[in-house]
Amino acid sequence: MLETRNYQLKFVEYGSLEYEQAAQLRYRLFYQEHGIRFESIFDSQEKQNLHLAITTKTQYQVLAYGRLDRKSSDEFQICQMVVEPEYQRQGLGTLILKALTKVATNKGASLVTLNARVTKIEFYQRYGFEPIGGVFASSSTGVPHIKMQKPILRSLLVI
Repeated sequence: MLETRNYQLKFVEYGSLEYEQAAQLRYRLFYQEHGIRFESIFDSQEKQNLHLAITTKTQYQVLAYGRLDRKSSDEFQICQMVVEPEYQRQGLGTLILKALTKVATNKGASLVTLNARVTKIEFYQRYGFEPIGGVFASSSTGVPHIKMQKPILRSLLVI
């Protein structure tokens, strides 16, 4: 758990109160306006994924969230990154993105991917992610997305 200002960055357990708050935040900001049922936001990988949240230190209110999915032995995908609107543009999304990328790297990733809303491409590019392929509509919401990736360069030990 990393602490900063009045927030804490920590992994949350699937099914915990903080996880449920994060699920509500995801639903409110990604799915509700499209008339999608709350239960449909959970996919088959939800239980196995790592869930990272930024909460307030005192009330443990979830302000930001991101999920990490292992796609293969060396590829990880960052999913469902979300920040409570009143806390956007304060660096919380950056903290989630950097932390999940670091965790993936520590677990052996040579590639980290994500599906970004096209309106967020520049944000991810600032942190080394590059678009690949064309724009596509999200299968659940229809919102335009693009796949982005960040190769993880490992230093080679030369003897």
